[in-house]
This record gives sequence, C-alpha cells and structure tokens, in this order.
Amino acid sequence: MTFRASRSNDQPPHRRVRLGLALVPEGRHIFPRMTVQENLELGASLRRSAPVAALEWSYALFPILAERRKQLAGTLSGGQQQMLAIGRP
Repeated sequence: MTFRASRSNDQPPHRRVRLGLALVPEGRHIFPRMTVQENLELGASLRRSAPVAALEWSYALFPILAERRKQLAGTLSGGQQQMLAIGRP
C-alpha cells in the first residue's frame, strides 16, 4: 500500500500512525459521557508534536463539531458521532 508517496504496508503500526494513518472502528467507540472537545483532545494527545493542530484539523474538517464542542458525545446524531470518530485519531 502506498500513502503519501511511501510504502506503508511494510511499516510497523507505530510508523503508520506517524504517517497519518488511523483505524476508525465501524462501531465508532466514542466516549459518550465526555464532551466532543474532550473526545478530540484525547485523540489529539497522541500527537505529541502538534495536538492543537490536530484539534483545528478536526474542527476544520467537521465544522458542526466545533459548534457542538461542549455537547456530550453520546447526544450527537449517528452521523455526527461518526465525524467525531474520524476526527479523533
């Protein structure tokens, strides 16, 4: 598999993550009792080099999440929960 002009299928998982690849489980697996912001911060904390940029990227990709950042994740619609799951890694 090629991603960003490099072969990634022969890379160990931690290097694939550094390339920007992540798994978004089909079942979403968000933290429903945490806010949208807290869910995204949890995912952004894995990006040691630029956690703030990761949050900004998520909000730019899905502006509805920025509007609902203080809302409990479990109260989002199914589509919004999927956006959150995609934006979290």
